[in-house]
Amino acid sequence: MAKKQLVVFVHGWSVTNLDTYGGLPARLVAEAKANGFEITVKDVFLGKYVSFRDEVKLPDIAYAFQKAYERDLAPLVKKFGRFAAITHSTGGPVMRDWADRFHRGKGAECPMSHLIMLAPANFGSALAQLGKSRLSRLKTWFQGVEPGMGVLEWLEMGSRDAWELNSRWARDESIPQGPAGVFQFVLTGQSIDRKLYDNLNTYTGEDGSDGVVRVTGANLNTSFVRLVQAEPGPDATAKERFALEFDGKPVHSPRTALLVVPGKSHSGSEMGILRSVKANPASRGADKDRPTVDGILDALRVQTAAQYGATCDKFDALTRATQEAEKVEIEDGILIDREFVHDRRSMIVWRVRDESGAVLSDYDLVFTTGADANPNLFPEGFATDRQRNQRDPGTITYYFNYDVIAGAPAVVHKGERLRRESKGLADFGLQVVARPQSGFVHYLPAEFRPTKQLVATLFRPNETTMVEIVLRRNVHEGVFRLVPGTDSNGRFDKDPAGPIV
Repeated sequence: MAKKQLVVFVHGWSVTNLDTYGGLPARLVAEAKANGFEITVKDVFLGKYVSFRDEVKLPDIAYAFQKAYERDLAPLVKKFGRFAAITHSTGGPVMRDWADRFHRGKGAECPMSHLIMLAPANFGSALAQLGKSRLSRLKTWFQGVEPGMGVLEWLEMGSRDAWELNSRWARDESIPQGPAGVFQFVLTGQSIDRKLYDNLNTYTGEDGSDGVVRVTGANLNTSFVRLVQAEPGPDATAKERFALEFDGKPVHSPRTALLVVPGKSHSGSEMGILRSVKANPASRGADKDRPTVDGILDALRVQTAAQYGATCDKFDALTRATQEAEKVEIEDGILIDREFVHDRRSMIVWRVRDESGAVLSDYDLVFTTGADANPNLFPEGFATDRQRNQRDPGTITYYFNYDVIAGAPAVVHKGERLRRESKGLADFGLQVVARPQSGFVHYLPAEFRPTKQLVATLFRPNETTMVEIVLRRNVHEGVFRLVPGTDSNGRFDKDPAGPIV
């Protein structure tokens, strides 16, 4: 007898209609039996949550799901076993937050066995910084619906809530990966539906993304690195640079299955990874949905750690093949054709704090390379975007071209060179100059000299690395002095700062 599988669908942000799920729920019901399990219509639950109200934040949605689970799903889980969640876009972070919030460290088995995320905004979206009124005009995502600010704050690159959830995951302090926790899968596209491209915002056509979410921002394979500034001597000055050092070993998250699906964008009825899926596998155009549907069915079949590892291997091989096949895109134009080279990307979220935990908002972050730590020797196209978080100015996200960093041959199409050869990056370093640089309490410049090791540590294809930089908060003796005696007439507003204590 086929295994019965409960399935919950969870949509993305600012959705107002259940038609966002397209034909995927019906398609899975139709194909499940041939793949060893049973899904009937009554086993499928279509989630609907409110994200277009400003007062609703992502943790509120996670809390509300818990109550919906207790009311509607818990009796069925008790009868048929754990449920699988299939999410789109912001639905992925919602379910991750729910699992982390209600089941992290509880010991009891999480009632969700599989989390299959389609184009999840796990590290946010570069579009989120545009603001609600501008976003509502983008055809790629909102279809004229003005999004809610509460969830928008979570989705802005480098948000505090996203950092906390993802850094716990990277340190393996969240829900375990595997049969003792939750099997997690990410399926995402890197194709742009040019019909939905917004000429006023290039993020909707950004390389390495589906027009809304970057592959690096969806992928849950991530690293966490902490760099701490060495302690200065009492006579240190701002003319010196004080070394940044690794605070413990860099850590990498549990391995997570990632599948880059060919020809899929974030949204839309023609290319959208969710909405474009046809309900009938025999209908015209349904063959384009095959990689998405097969990927979901592969995920649902996983029951053991060994099967999960094999699926990760399979997804890795398919991802390599897709990214190689989609390396060059030619868009047919009326007068001329347009050519696009799609290299793999890396993303780094830098968070700068001092040792007291205070947010540093006034600082320069400078990347360097070479024996003389030169900031001007990086290869062309090395970094393609940066965003500073508006609510946490101590956090800034950089988007890098991994293939340029790793080294790659020239890209030639029909005899025309579209991108020159890159010899790669031999080493990488950074400098942080924070202000104030003088006074009774101040900061001193920090530096990590360029090394080959740092290249390998920070840059991985299709991945995000979180780097926390901790600077020394230098307090001088003059902040507090004890004066012997009983004479209370002495002024001290002109006293020198004295040495660092």
